[in-house]
Amino acid sequence: MKSVFVILGNGFTIDFLHKYNDFLKNKGKKDIHIDVQNLFRYGEVIGTPWDSRPSFLSYKVCPALWTLGARPHSSVEESNALIEEIISCANMFFDFINDPDQKAKRLSMINSNDDRIYLRAYCELIVYLRQLFSWYDSLIDNTLLQEFALTYTDWGWLSFLRELDLKEYKKIIFVSYNYDVWLERILEVLGMKYGVYGFTNNNDTVIEIIKPHGSISFVPKNHNDMYDINYNIDVDGLKIDELTLQYDSLTKYSTGAIIPPAGDSARLKITSSWADTIRKEAIKKAKELSNENESMVIMCGISYWHVDRREIDELLINLNSDTEFTFINPVPPRDLNAVLSSIFKNYVLQTSSDNIGGIING
Repeated sequence: MKSVFVILGNGFTIDFLHKYNDFLKNKGKKDIHIDVQNLFRYGEVIGTPWDSRPSFLSYKVCPALWTLGARPHSSVEESNALIEEIISCANMFFDFINDPDQKAKRLSMINSNDDRIYLRAYCELIVYLRQLFSWYDSLIDNTLLQEFALTYTDWGWLSFLRELDLKEYKKIIFVSYNYDVWLERILEVLGMKYGVYGFTNNNDTVIEIIKPHGSISFVPKNHNDMYDINYNIDVDGLKIDELTLQYDSLTKYSTGAIIPPAGDSARLKITSSWADTIRKEAIKKAKELSNENESMVIMCGISYWHVDRREIDELLINLNSDTEFTFINPVPPRDLNAVLSSIFKNYVLQTSSDNIGGIING
C-alpha cells in the first residue's frame, strides 16, 4: 500500500485563497480580504478577543509593536523585517532561558521595570497573530466552503482529495506549518476522516495532520478570559496534554499555541514543550516513511527562511533519498531547489498544483 508524506507551507494557503476568490468571483460575490503574506495589512480592521471593536493594531492595544513601526500600510518587506527582528530577539531570549546557568539572571529581563520593547512586542505579536488568523477563519462561510470543495474544478488539491481512494493508502501524512485550519475544514466538508497528532486517535484514520508550529485550533484546556495583553512571558510553557482541539468561536481565545513566523521551534523545548513534542513526531514519521517501498513526498509552498532551515532539514535528511519527491512552488527558493536536487534522486519541480492529483493518484 502507498504512503504519502506532504509538507505544507504558506504557499498552500496562498494557493487556496487565490482559488477560493476565483470561485467567489464566478458566483458574483466579493473577494474575501485575507492577506497571509503581509500580516499587518488588516490589523486595524480586527478586534481583540476582549473587545470586538476594530483597531487591534494600534498604539492603544499594541504600544510596543506600534512604536517599533508596525502599521497597516507597511509593505510586505517592512512587515516581515520587523517580525524577524522581534522573533530574533525572542529566540535569543529563549536560548538564555534554556541554559540553566543563564536562566535566573535572564528572567530579570522580563521581571524588571526596564522597557524591553522587543520582548513586549513579542508578547503583543503572539496574541495579535492568533487573533488575526482566527478572524480570517471566520470570514469563510462553511456553506460556501462546502460548495467550493464539492464543485470547484480548477484546484489540483481538491481534485486529488475528491478522487482519493483511501483503501489504496496505508497513510497520508500532512505536516503543516500553517496556523490556519482550512485544510481541516475542507476535509470536514468533504466527509473525510482525519486525525490531528496530539489530540485525536490517529490509528483509525489514514489521513493524519501534524502541526509543528501550532494552530489557531490549539487552545488551553483551562482557558481564562483575558482583558489585556499579558507581558509576563510564560517561561514554563504549555505541554501538549494541557491543550485541546477547538474549531468554534476561535476569536474569543486570547491564548493558544502557535510559533510566530521566524520562530525557531528547536529553541522552545522548555517554553513551548508542545512544539517540541509535535516536531519530534514529524521527524519520527519521516523516518518511518523511509522504510516504505511505495512512498512519495510532496512539499508545497515552503519558503526555507534561514530560521526554518534546521527544522525543514531535519525532515529531509530522515527521508529516503530514493523516494519520489515533488516540490510545488511557482518561484522556488534557489537554495532549497539546490538542496532537494542534491538529496533526492527522483526530484521533480512543479510550478503549480494543477497536476497534484495525477502525481499522487497516478
